[in-house]
Amino acid sequence: MKIKDLQKYNPQKVFLLQGDKNIFEDILQSAKNDYEIVRSLNVPRFSIDLAHDVVAFVREGNGTERIIIIYFSVFSPESAHVLLKSLEEPDLYTTIILITPYPYMVPQTIRSRVIIINHSMESTTEPIKKSGIESFVKKEFGSESEDDAATKRAKAVEYLDILESTFKKDIEKSNIIYEAKKMLFKANIPTKYVMEYIAAMVV
Repeated sequence: MKIKDLQKYNPQKVFLLQGDKNIFEDILQSAKNDYEIVRSLNVPRFSIDLAHDVVAFVREGNGTERIIIIYFSVFSPESAHVLLKSLEEPDLYTTIILITPYPYMVPQTIRSRVIIINHSMESTTEPIKKSGIESFVKKEFGSESEDDAATKRAKAVEYLDILESTFKKDIEKSNIIYEAKKMLFKANIPTKYVMEYIAAMVV
């Protein structure tokens, strides 16, 4: 994904992008071509110290095009309060891009203040039919072994993202899907059971 692909989402210039390290590298390379000042970080955890760094970067804006790109896996809840004002009132010339494989694990206070972009969904052209959820779940998640647990979970997350987009105008179903995503990251709940729950509740 190129930086210019995000321009259609302006004037808000704060993004939460679902992606992996390859997406991070692609966007970083694009940023180097389009921005005068580029700062990037690849960290396992979005900590409160990092949140303060982001705030400082935003405050240092001096009228030049600048961007900060951060890739992380875990978002520290205590970081949210520090970031809120910078996300609500970003500098006119500063773009903030947060990239994580798990955007639904980011606190809702942050999610509500950014533009969320699901990279995997952008390549999806065929909408999910409601009647096909149950059969898809039975086919893809009917069984689960320890060997393919991680693969199944990743596929489940991607499918739930697509369902979330399909039912985005249905608040009740959207909430069910959001809670299911969180359930997938509880080690004691198999992916199979989570997806069977979705099949029963979102048809």
